[in-house]
Amino acid sequence: MAVSTLRTLSQSQVDLFMRDGFVVVEDLLDADEVAALAARADLIASGQAEHVRTGVVQLEQPFREDTAAVNDQVLATRKLAHIVPEDEVLRAHARNSKIVDVIADLMGADDITLYGDQLFMKPPRHGSAKEWHQDSASFKNIFPMDLISAWAAIDDATIENGCLWMIPGSQRWAIIPPSSRPTIEGQFDRDYPMVPVPLRSGSVSFHHSLTYHASGPNQTDTRRRGYATHYMRSTSIKDPTIDGPPSTLRFTHVRGRRIPGTVSDDVIDV
Repeated sequence: MAVSTLRTLSQSQVDLFMRDGFVVVEDLLDADEVAALAARADLIASGQAEHVRTGVVQLEQPFREDTAAVNDQVLATRKLAHIVPEDEVLRAHARNSKIVDVIADLMGADDITLYGDQLFMKPPRHGSAKEWHQDSASFKNIFPMDLISAWAAIDDATIENGCLWMIPGSQRWAIIPPSSRPTIEGQFDRDYPMVPVPLRSGSVSFHHSLTYHASGPNQTDTRRRGYATHYMRSTSIKDPTIDGPPSTLRFTHVRGRRIPGTVSDDVIDV
């Protein structure tokens, strides 16, 4: 179902996304919505959320390797992944019309499925950097490779505490194979600008799944939590012949039609 008129974005914002591969919508979430995400992120990271399966909590490397003591598991957690099917608060966020309307504007489509979700906790002083990457290199069995991620700032994200960085226009490069990545990435900043994307709490950045991005370490005493939800058109195809499929095997319906023979066949009913 085509979207005939824009719901949230201006045409200039859509044009910016098409040019650069990302766009920021400031203050998209209100304080109550952010507080709900923050509380649920900490509950799940604590390991006390009985409704969430075990194994979703990934600690930062010093805590995984026992070179630092875990005094507070929440402040030792690096990442939590693919929890929407199990948690009603995160599921409500993934289906929040404020988010999904922007996705529909950027996709030009209203049949939308959630690929997966990730909570990035980036604790004070221990929050590690994430290297340059393209999301579709992980979402590699989904075609076309035109997913869009909505990265919601739970805390203020700054250069000092590890905000995202983007390479504008890199969504037009297709997937860069591992053998070529050192050469391409060696040209960043010299031939291809690296743009920081600081966000106020409640603001959301949207980036294409081929856009090169990274995040720095958290070198401050403040937290930098962010919640990423990854969306695809419901007309997308999952190719079962791709080797090494990602850990996300089932998807969540968000809006519009379910279309037989597509990713809709792998939707969980929640």
